[in-house]
Amino acid sequence: MRLEIPVQKNSASGMTLVEVIVAMAILFIIFLGMSSAGLVVLNQNIKNYQRDEAVSVAEMEMQQVRSVPFDNVVSYGTPRHVFRKIRGLNVDYTVNRTVLLLNFENKQVTNSVSWTRWENNAPKVYSHQVMTIVRRK
Repeated sequence: MRLEIPVQKNSASGMTLVEVIVAMAILFIIFLGMSSAGLVVLNQNIKNYQRDEAVSVAEMEMQQVRSVPFDNVVSYGTPRHVFRKIRGLNVDYTVNRTVLLLNFENKQVTNSVSWTRWENNAPKVYSHQVMTIVRRK
């Protein structure tokens, strides 16, 4: 009498080449989606830095208005340009100052800061405006 031991032809301990290729394809699709989301986040981050810098430029202009005598607070004849480097990008901020004489004792000063960004292969202009009242001392 002879004992025969059944021999398994396929072992369940490994993966076939097709399974490996399918798993790699699924991972590739997931990473492709994640990289696209990462680019959107990076773009929004740079956009926020530019906006924050525009607020800083406007505040710097207001500090200058507050430091000069009342009679010397005047509108800009031509816009001023302030250049800042943000994450390797050179950004040109255009500053316009408008001064409106309310009465003999008060002036309304408006500083408008604008900058241009390229979005979807077209320029888009953004702006930030700050307004204050300056009184004669």
